[in-house]
Amino acid sequence: MNTHSRNGFKWSVNEILSLQREFELLGWSIDEIAQKHNRTPNSIMHKLDQEGFAEYNELYSNYNDLDAPDESSDNDIWLDEADDTEIDDDDEYVENAHCDDDDKVSNLSQRLDNLEESISEIRDTLKLIMTNFSKHSTTKKLF
Repeated sequence: MNTHSRNGFKWSVNEILSLQREFELLGWSIDEIAQKHNRTPNSIMHKLDQEGFAEYNELYSNYNDLDAPDESSDNDIWLDEADDTEIDDDDEYVENAHCDDDDKVSNLSQRLDNLEESISEIRDTLKLIMTNFSKHSTTKKLF
């Protein structure tokens, strides 16, 4: 049975909010979160990084206990071959998993600008609808 049945599925807003709550508030481990979301631990780490909740390199290092004294041989250095981790198809490839605070602020600023623009468009559309509705209601009452 595939325990990663959500592999390849897009992340919903509710799933991302749940991910944040489990990681930040509840302090669940990567494995616990992955099991709950039916995704791979690597995809959980990528999503936490992508959403700005944690740094991928730090998560990966902690998850794989890379800070522990190395008792393995040089043949185990290639982690991607040794641990068979998967990346969800829907996760964006991160060329540089470590991005500085300026990049995050810039990205957040761009997302905020896009949100403000969308809200402005919605407000203008609602005004137009209300104006047309008012005109239509007034005309209908006259006849």
